[in-house]
Amino acid sequence: MGNSYYNIVATLLLVLNFERTRSLQDLCINCPAGTFCDNNRNQICSPCPPNSFSSAGGQRTCDICRQCKGVFKTRKECSSTSNAECDCISGYHCLGAECSMCEPDCKQGQELTKKAFMRPVQTTQEEDGCSCRFPEEEEGGCEL
Repeated sequence: MGNSYYNIVATLLLVLNFERTRSLQDLCINCPAGTFCDNNRNQICSPCPPNSFSSAGGQRTCDICRQCKGVFKTRKECSSTSNAECDCISGYHCLGAECSMCEPDCKQGQELTKKAFMRPVQTTQEEDGCSCRFPEEEEGGCEL
């Protein structure tokens, strides 16, 4: 009787713990965007802290807001439900998804090359990393 009794008690405790965990997880599903399911506060939906956001409901953490600094300027401030959006400062233009990089604009008399997004081309000795060219220059220069 001794061994089977302990097995039954252990099984019962495992089942009860599983049910408690599942019910707490169910509470997290109800947390709306802009909040997170706070494990330190008995699975209560807590607002995202300053400079963070959650764009979907049921999140266990909030994401850190993007900072628009240096060659970036803020197009849209971060809110509790959406990340900040950045643009490039004057003299630069956006590259990549969600303006993840800024590249210097072409100088007067230059135009953006067709393959500018692949790799910068060299237009003159001084302008080593520019993806611009003068219109009269031959096509090419970008390498894969």
